[in-house]
Amino acid sequence: MKTCPYCGKELLDGKLLGERKALKWLPRDKELLFGLWAAGGLTVGERGLTQRAEARAWYCSYCKKLIIDLDAC
Repeated sequence: MKTCPYCGKELLDGKLLGERKALKWLPRDKELLFGLWAAGGLTVGERGLTQRAEARAWYCSYCKKLIIDLDAC
């Protein structure tokens, strides 16, 4: 059982799923390249040629926070 680092309550185990492209994290002050690509962004999760992007994630229904451990992706 994982607990929320914010409130200490139990986290729900699940997946963060992408649709067609890989999931990316981009700093707030960085703009999309040509309004389309997250160049220089951090790729979150894995994606194969024929599978959607996926990352293991935990959700706290109390805090409404999603926790992603990049080592578990």
